[in-house]
Amino acid sequence: MRAQFHTGEQDWTGELAWGQRSIWGAITHVGPAADRYFNFSRVVPVPRGAPAADVATVVRALGVVVARHDSLRTRVRRDAGGEPYQVVGGGGEIPVEIVESAAEVERLEGLRFEFAEDWPLRAALVVADDRVREVLLVFCHVAADGYAADLVVRDLRLTLLRGAPPGEPEQLRDLVAAQSGPDVSRSERALDFWVAQSLGGPLLDRPLPAAEGPRYQRAVIFSPAMDRASRVLAQRHGVNGSTILLVAACALVGRAAGRPRSAMTPLVNNRFLARHSEVVTSLAQLGLLVVDSGPADFNELMAGARAAALRAYRHAYYDQAALNARLGGGDPLCCFNDQRSAETTGVPIPAGTGSGETVVEPESGLDELNCRFCVHVTGDPGQLKIMVTADTRYLRAGDLETLLRGMESLVVAGAAG
Repeated sequence: MRAQFHTGEQDWTGELAWGQRSIWGAITHVGPAADRYFNFSRVVPVPRGAPAADVATVVRALGVVVARHDSLRTRVRRDAGGEPYQVVGGGGEIPVEIVESAAEVERLEGLRFEFAEDWPLRAALVVADDRVREVLLVFCHVAADGYAADLVVRDLRLTLLRGAPPGEPEQLRDLVAAQSGPDVSRSERALDFWVAQSLGGPLLDRPLPAAEGPRYQRAVIFSPAMDRASRVLAQRHGVNGSTILLVAACALVGRAAGRPRSAMTPLVNNRFLARHSEVVTSLAQLGLLVVDSGPADFNELMAGARAAALRAYRHAYYDQAALNARLGGGDPLCCFNDQRSAETTGVPIPAGTGSGETVVEPESGLDELNCRFCVHVTGDPGQLKIMVTADTRYLRAGDLETLLRGMESLVVAGAAG
């Protein structure tokens, strides 16, 4: 099936926005064999109050949402010199499948996007008794980040309930125009900050003998105790739980590298300005956090790290190509990505949840990745999950469990102190 969209506009060709350029660099680094790793999805239950939920109605609603946001109808191509640019379509059709269950979303995520030809959104419908129960959406990361995907989910639900969402959101092409004009001065300040914070080389810089199996090994910790403790510390230090986990991870990887100062690059959503609150694109970029990794007490560590984290968030909106040039193509640092919604990272854990023992498990490894060490945080309140991925040429696979348990101990002890 096809969800048709019509805007009445001509195709538009332009540069990538800064956030798009950032994720494009990561995607092209791993190449076609592994770029599907960056695909992500949302499963959208159809609202019970929707006037109609037949297949035709839901497919039309998908077309309305795609027409509303130009990033959902953009394709990335390369010029004669190999530089990326994008073409936003004024009309077209998004493919839609009918599937048996929401479990199909994993299969859809595993299909790579042909960036030059495919639309950056694919959809599938779970149908029962002639009614669409769920809509599966898979996003190309160049077109959207997690926050933007949640905006798309909201707009789809509103379209099914009311016919169309209210208001006119900022468009991707408006963002690109601003980044060539009034936003340049903000980018320059961010670039100066990054250069001033340089540690003089990559954090993990001690090559080890090649390990067996995939080069990038992964491990995950499920820790209700660290979840509870991070929320206590968040209230104590006037930050959210994401900042607590970021600082803890940064300090631990610095200690693993044997350095007195440690750096980590958190993914920052960059939606501080009101005009960015509704734009659907990949707006998130990496900030740069540098802290002392020595203090054993977490509260002592936070005394300096709180201000450092705020500076990192403030300087995460910049021209990615210009930063690459200023840093001279430096090696990637250690990345931190909290994929939980901001609304859930600082609230108390609901009664009856968050109990249970800590569990650490290995995960399947990867052959290609764009950084040496990554931390991904997911989970609902009371069900914290942290996955670390490490290049085994710089950090042994057996060190991952030690690092995760050390992170839990640091946070839990800090909350008790």
